[in-house]
Amino acid sequence: MKYPTLILFALAAYALPTLASNDYLWGEIGPNDYKLAKDSVSKAFFVGLVQTKKYVFKQSDNLNALTITAIKVTDKKKSHGATAVLVSGGPGSKGATLKFTSERGYGISDIVEIWGR
Repeated sequence: MKYPTLILFALAAYALPTLASNDYLWGEIGPNDYKLAKDSVSKAFFVGLVQTKKYVFKQSDNLNALTITAIKVTDKKKSHGATAVLVSGGPGSKGATLKFTSERGYGISDIVEIWGR
């Protein structure tokens, strides 16, 4: 009786990470925050290669620029999604740079929302 249970747990441990999407939230979205940007970040797959893409958010008028309170990244893929890393800026600053990295042989398909006040 122990072996079928162990096999079931092993299969679940193997399958669940591949089904999880890579959604991220840096900071906290407050009730008085404005959506500063909503952009789609995508790059097509290429067989055998890891795809990377850099996303840069800058505000045009630096004197009246709002402060970022949160950055939300939503992965549009259900499996084999790209990872996102906040390289610079982010909550508490006026701009942000994100780097997306796909799994080998897969593309990038994410939505970035930036909130601030």
